[in-house]
Amino acid sequence: MSDVNAPFGRRPASIPASLLEEIANKSAALMACEVSAAGPQWGAMHKLLLKAKVDPAVIMRLVANRDASGLAILVRWLRGEEVAVVAPPETHSEPVDPEMVKSALRAFRKRLKFSRLDAESRLGVGPMSSGKKNEIDAIIAPREFPVAIWEALVAAGKLRREGGGFYALVHDDVGDE
Repeated sequence: MSDVNAPFGRRPASIPASLLEEIANKSAALMACEVSAAGPQWGAMHKLLLKAKVDPAVIMRLVANRDASGLAILVRWLRGEEVAVVAPPETHSEPVDPEMVKSALRAFRKRLKFSRLDAESRLGVGPMSSGKKNEIDAIIAPREFPVAIWEALVAAGKLRREGGGFYALVHDDVGDE
């Protein structure tokens, strides 16, 4: 398999054996760890993968989604093994709770509103200075809710994907008085 068609982009030229072993050990620890307590370990894994010069887009996809199985495949790929990644079928196996979706949308709106207020409270912005309005249209979805909830909101037409893990409201009525 050539690196051009590889599942993780171009393979880093040379990774020190000690760094590769450290990545493999951290990956095994992540697989054994409880999901709710794995946040700091994912941060450490992020730093190790950056040090190994793995494509940042791949790192963000794995770390942001907390994809432990994808990480295991990446470790095998970094060791030089041939890996074939099959795209998962686009089926929604478990329905999302409508109350959780409503709560997630409420949290998203609140986070967007506070982000805008925070941006407007800076010097040089606001009605008492230049009058410049905030320019925040999209934010990263709150981590308290799984990605499936945000994708359900996209499918329902409430949010739209902006790329890089950012989402925006389709009908932006936050902050309108």
